[in-house]
Amino acid sequence: MRNIWIIIAMLFVAGACSKSEIETWSAKPRASFYMRNDTVSFSFTTQPEGTTEGVVKLGITIAGRLADVDRHIAIKGLGGSPSNPGSRYEIVSAIIPAGKKRGDALIKVYKTDNLDIANDTLSFEVVASEEFEVGEEDHLRNAVIVSNLWTQPSWWDNYHLGEYSVKKLEIIYQVLGSTKVFENVKSWYDDDVRIAIYKLNRYCKDNNVKYNPEDESVIQFESGSK
Repeated sequence: MRNIWIIIAMLFVAGACSKSEIETWSAKPRASFYMRNDTVSFSFTTQPEGTTEGVVKLGITIAGRLADVDRHIAIKGLGGSPSNPGSRYEIVSAIIPAGKKRGDALIKVYKTDNLDIANDTLSFEVVASEEFEVGEEDHLRNAVIVSNLWTQPSWWDNYHLGEYSVKKLEIIYQVLGSTKVFENVKSWYDDDVRIAIYKLNRYCKDNNVKYNPEDESVIQFESGSK
């Protein structure tokens, strides 16, 4: 008799596990932004002359089963700063490609008059849809900082690059083509970062780049420099 009860108990546990596995397998996948509460910058000052619009990518991801078709994530635009109205944007798409867990939300931004006065921050949120539930709460919002002014980037480090100036930022774009190497710095002593700084200082020295012709020294990217 005891053996019968043991067998019944084992069958009950197995059935409960099977039910749990089925529910987990059939549950909707969850969608979120790839980076937690992140911000991405886009400046028209770094684009070719005459540029009036641009596309920004925001990384998106899912937790759940893969699919053999492209899937669309629902993104809601929360608008810009109420103190600087006038910005325009368009959510072009937000797609997880077939067989993948990551994709991109494409946001088109426009060069508007209010950006000549101040930068604007456009906020976006992942929301639930027929295909997806929402993921982790701290990964549901993301923002795009749109500008048409030369302003100090959040990644600027005075110790390694010296005091910020518009001239220095212009030199970075002229020599390196972008600020990407500095935007994703894990360590300022990484080889790619040190090489980039060397190139900037080499350029300034070889071309005698100064703030003013009468200055004694060329512009330098190092601690204590201006």
